[in-house]
Amino acid sequence: MSAAFAAASVGLFTPTTDTPGAHTWSSAILLFVIYLALLLRYRVTDEWKDFAHDSAVYPDRPVQRGVVSPRTLFVIGAGAFAVELLGVLLIGGALGFVLYLPVLAYSALTVFEFFSAPRLERHFTLSFVLHEAIYLPLFLWVAVVLGAAPDWRTAAGVLACTALFVSVELARKFSPRFDTEGRVVLDTYSAVWGRGRTLGAMVVLVVLSGVLATTAGAGLASPVIAVVAAAVALARPASDRWVTTVVAIHLPLQAAAMLS
Repeated sequence: MSAAFAAASVGLFTPTTDTPGAHTWSSAILLFVIYLALLLRYRVTDEWKDFAHDSAVYPDRPVQRGVVSPRTLFVIGAGAFAVELLGVLLIGGALGFVLYLPVLAYSALTVFEFFSAPRLERHFTLSFVLHEAIYLPLFLWVAVVLGAAPDWRTAAGVLACTALFVSVELARKFSPRFDTEGRVVLDTYSAVWGRGRTLGAMVVLVVLSGVLATTAGAGLASPVIAVVAAAVALARPASDRWVTTVVAIHLPLQAAAMLS
């Protein structure tokens, strides 16, 4: 996943006047490291943030069973954060680091549920939108440090990457989950919104990512891949495994199209 978004970012945001070379490869590698560290940090903070909920409904998970200790989580999270910041400094310099601070500030708000946890617990969709919105400033920052022009193509690229990322997030939590008594837990998109709405949103985001990528300067392969993936996903809408597998396969294919 991190490699796919590193490729997509380099493809959409590297100025067309630049000749591909060592600089492009170094940017791709650093973005891969940053994305990987960022996602790992998010995973650790989610484990901390959702500990009470997961302990109540998913007692067999590694953290809940004590297989992974709080100390281990802290070390992993702190290490990921340090690597993330180092990558940011290497790819963006001092200015890039300063420009990354709003992304860090927003991510801190997500950890503390925007200091409105009870309200967000009652409004699942609002919580979803607020949490996923962080990828807009993240990809905007990537565009800036890669030297993208401040124009509508760059804006389309930021939206394309965000749509692609959110489509993967919907696939990640598409299937319903059950507690120890076999009851559906209302913490997945299909459980809260319904299967049809969730599938529809996922398909729209897949297609939108391809269309926006073309607007941002990618070739016609982007919308073609997106439309084909959407059609294939809808061919067997009742199968969770089918739908999520199609979206998972679409990610690297779309990233390759954005890179080319």
